[in-house]
Amino acid sequence: LLMRKNKVLYEAPPVQPIVSVSGDVLTTNPNNTSSIEKYKYLKAVDQSSNTNYYTDSNGDVNLSLSNGTSVRYKLEGLYADVQTNNTTPDIYSNIGSSSTILFDNSNSTMQERTAYWAVNEIHDHMKNIFPTFTGLDFPMETNIDETGSCNAFYTAGTINFYEQGGGCHATAKIPDVVYHEYGHAINDYRYGQNGMWNGGLNEGFADVWAISL
Repeated sequence: LLMRKNKVLYEAPPVQPIVSVSGDVLTTNPNNTSSIEKYKYLKAVDQSSNTNYYTDSNGDVNLSLSNGTSVRYKLEGLYADVQTNNTTPDIYSNIGSSSTILFDNSNSTMQERTAYWAVNEIHDHMKNIFPTFTGLDFPMETNIDETGSCNAFYTAGTINFYEQGGGCHATAKIPDVVYHEYGHAINDYRYGQNGMWNGGLNEGFADVWAISL
């Protein structure tokens, strides 16, 4: 044997660092300052293959994709699907261009961002109480700026928040209201009509969910 040569030539694509996704939200009420909070369970869609990835409980998602791949980050995830007039806010970003994604006023409204954050907070709270209950482990339709003012409502597996008006903020800007409406969903899916047929009882338990969080 005079010489041996490997004729296989290749270049492995670089591994993309973990991408962190967060949003500017109101964690208490519209009269207090907003803050940047990590977005848990948020969907990131590889536009080349239509593959879905999700951020973890720290708001991070590992996207081992080639540089330049377009990824769509949406205010939709494992437990919330935020919509305003049937449109979900999103951000497109190419792999390698940034390791941080921020939802702010340039791509979404405060009420959209706060509602997404708050739904995931109350869902986690519910799972802490009922860790084996899976009935609400789906992206609940979360409708923002519905026609009306000073109120919100739950119906048929959706939570719905009125727009600003009548001397009131857009109700999705108030996390306690989001917690309360999701509390109705817990009453519905956990206990059913037989367990929560009384309207006063249903309202009271929805308040308990908000207060306890």
